[in-house]
Amino acid sequence: MTDVVILCGGRGTRLGRLTADTPKPLLPVGGGPFLLRRLTALRREGFSRFLLAAHYLAGQFHVFAEHYGRVVPGLEVIEEPKPLGTGGALRHAASLVRSPVFVALNGDSWMAQPAAPVLAAHGQGSRLMSMVVVRAGRVVGSRSAKGVVTFSPEGRLLGFSTGEAGMDAWVNSGLYVLDRAMVQGWPEGSYDLESHVSDLVPSGGFVFPSEGTFLDIGTPECYARAQQVWEGSEAVARR
Repeated sequence: MTDVVILCGGRGTRLGRLTADTPKPLLPVGGGPFLLRRLTALRREGFSRFLLAAHYLAGQFHVFAEHYGRVVPGLEVIEEPKPLGTGGALRHAASLVRSPVFVALNGDSWMAQPAAPVLAAHGQGSRLMSMVVVRAGRVVGSRSAKGVVTFSPEGRLLGFSTGEAGMDAWVNSGLYVLDRAMVQGWPEGSYDLESHVSDLVPSGGFVFPSEGTFLDIGTPECYARAQQVWEGSEAVARR
């Protein structure tokens, strides 16, 4: 019964004309909207309520929810009054979250890590935030601007550093489990989670290291690569 918040508010400016009329999460990948693939995978895990935090071309997410409501029941769209960044968007969405903890992820990326094990690990201790991290060598496409995540041997998040990540470094996958009450206590406004994590999670978050593959569709090169990945996987499935 854990809610899922999917961040869909970005303009996707690096994709140029591709996102002039279509929000990035709704771009077609392998014959269907990228977001639909993410939602159906989460539904197969057992999640049943999804909050789409939208701003840019938000009306298209209402159309998406209505069109695919039978395929993915439990879709709700939350319109942001202005671009809020990852932290502000999560704070804005938290008021509509019903579960004590919730899963949060980016609508323009795919992390081949089931969310259920992350939830289980999160519940084993008094954690307010669990962040899934992945080795940079498992990132499909560019590793630039991902930022290197540092953490203690016990898995406590220590911080982020900028720059190109080496193949063995750990980077943020954008998949989180968060305590609802904590997020509701965050300030309103526009800000990023990563840049303010030490203030937003003063007791320290934890990481969940994953060996899964990570890709996003944030650049033309990565979007083209995502098309190749799904076309290849579907070709294998048809054999």
